[in-house]
Amino acid sequence: MPKLLTNRKLLACGSCGWVHYAMTDDEKADLDGALVRYHLNDYEREIYEAEFRQCLRCESPTTVFRQATEADLTRASGHIVTPVLV
Repeated sequence: MPKLLTNRKLLACGSCGWVHYAMTDDEKADLDGALVRYHLNDYEREIYEAEFRQCLRCESPTTVFRQATEADLTRASGHIVTPVLV
């Protein structure tokens, strides 16, 4: 079931315009908890963390993200909005 995002910080990738939402610490902890059983080493954890610090569409880093505008949100309407860790 889709997650309803209300009162969330919405960001747009500065390279491709894809809209993302800022993940909360609780959401990140939930995702991390699911990985405990895999016993990731430091390198594997680094790769896992990288996916939350880049655009999942074009792989640009979160450092090029900006606050989403109304035009960004209109374009994203009906599309998946992916989480990022900022």
